[in-house]
Amino acid sequence: MQQRGKVWVYLCTGILLLLFFAAEQAYILKQWHQASETQELRSAITVQVLQLRRLATDIDNGFRGYALMRQSMFLVPVVAAEAEIPRALDRLTELTEKTPSLQGGVQVLKRRLEELIETKRQLTFKIGAGEQEEVLRYIRGGDGVAMAKTIANVFDDLDAKIEREFRETDASQPEQWRRAIWQLVAAQAGAVLVGLLLVKLFSSVFAMPYRVET
Repeated sequence: MQQRGKVWVYLCTGILLLLFFAAEQAYILKQWHQASETQELRSAITVQVLQLRRLATDIDNGFRGYALMRQSMFLVPVVAAEAEIPRALDRLTELTEKTPSLQGGVQVLKRRLEELIETKRQLTFKIGAGEQEEVLRYIRGGDGVAMAKTIANVFDDLDAKIEREFRETDASQPEQWRRAIWQLVAAQAGAVLVGLLLVKLFSSVFAMPYRVET
């Protein structure tokens, strides 16, 4: 009877170890998932910023071509960019809503791009209305170049903030992957080993004859 009691103690201990290994594996997989989500978020934010930078360039180049050549084909990318920028800004705002350090930069970028769209739109209307002299003064005075440089600086500042926000994650990512893999392998190996021992103990319990002491 005493031997049977010891076996049941071992069985209970083994079951607790299995639960421990299962909890450890769940924690490792959760950490792995969180690291993957962070990396995916950084990539998605970077893609949106690059897209907005390209759209701003399309507006500048398209307006410059229209102002010089007076051909409406140059306005096609401008119109497309004006339609896409608000949607891209909304996506970027949504992606950074849980990252306070980036929200300020996104709002500054939003104001600058709205200013760009409105300014180029008004100048385009003036060209169409025959007010070329005012547009030429804007171009010759360097106002357009100054606005482009300001927007480029806003983009660069936001890129720097993104780099700082995710720098620690980027630096530790390879080490985290290696450590997570080895921890997961160790936990699974431990669970398999304990499982085999439990099977052997269960077999011993059922094979053990039951004796009644008198």
